Amino acid sequence: MHWLHTATFVPLAITGFVLYSPWLQSLAQGHSGQLIRLWHRIFAIGFGVVPIAYVIFQPRRAIMSFKEFMIGADDIEWIKGAVPYYLLGKHEAMPPQGRFNTGEKMNGLIMIVSWIVFAVTGLMMWFHNVLNLSLGLFQWMVLLHDLTFIVSVCMFFIHFFLAVVHPLMWQGLVSMRYGYTSASYAGGHRSKWYYGEKRAKEIYEQTLKEGH
Repeated sequence: MHWLHTATFVPLAITGFVLYSPWLQSLAQGHSGQLIRLWHRIFAIGFGVVPIAYVIFQPRRAIMSFKEFMIGADDIEWIKGAVPYYLLGKHEAMPPQGRFNTGEKMNGLIMIVSWIVFAVTGLMMWFHNVLNLSLGLFQWMVLLHDLTFIVSVCMFFIHFFLAVVHPLMWQGLVSMRYGYTSASYAGGHRSKWYYGEKRAKEIYEQTLKEGH
């Protein structure tokens, strides 16, 4: 699902950027503009279908993942420790994380909300003649669609950097390729998931004591 989602989102972002950017207006007009809009709609269908298919064929996994996306009080500590951990390499600054860390939770929630907004606004713009939308409502749909595009693309770049470029996270990308990850990576970066919450907390507190 992750790779199919990426394979539809990236072409959508590229074609959407062409349609969105004033300095690429020449490409968005005439025959090329019609072709770009056609490809944008084709990939939009795939982008919309993939999550629906996932929920239909893997409902238990979908519900489990959605529950784990919920932000809790522990996630505040991740936010506090994110800069020293990711930029300065201070492992003791990062509290124990579950199967999804706080950043991944935020990315997941943003993508879910973005998917909903894209679907509603995109369909209303696509079928505005059938729905007989007023000019004002159509303009609001365009604005919401564009704002969601900006937020989701920014989040994509952050996610891409941490998943592909950042040296601490490269095993996460390996797990996306092969479907599993090493015990050392799981224990070091997903200790609440690997050890359980109680044991992970004990290890973290011991690490803090040794660090001081």
